[in-house]
Amino acid sequence: MSVVVLYLVVCVLPGVTFLVAERCYRAWTGETPWPRSRSTQAPQAPVVPHPPLERLVADLRRLDAEIARLELSAQPARVRRMEAVALAYDDTLRSCCVALEVPLPSGDRLDAAERLQVEADLAQAGLVW
Repeated sequence: MSVVVLYLVVCVLPGVTFLVAERCYRAWTGETPWPRSRSTQAPQAPVVPHPPLERLVADLRRLDAEIARLELSAQPARVRRMEAVALAYDDTLRSCCVALEVPLPSGDRLDAAERLQVEADLAQAGLVW
């Protein structure tokens, strides 16, 4: 029987020692020694302010020039590059919509008609690029 008690002491004592040491450390540093369970509410997403409108306009100009350059080029993987630049252009258009409080288009990708409509809405709101 003493072997069983000795075995339990050897197995349990290190864990209890570390648990007490951790609680003492938390109390010493000012943290709550017994952390409460986390709330069941979902964490709020941080509000990220949109970039300045001047930067968005400069990005639209740059991406528009890049699209025009890629349309005339014969580089390898041109289609993939065009897709990437078009997605960046669409994302910048969405940021402009948020900045000018223009209704956002739905979906991740914009087809040509939706892109033209968003550009027209932004131009009507006074954005020039």
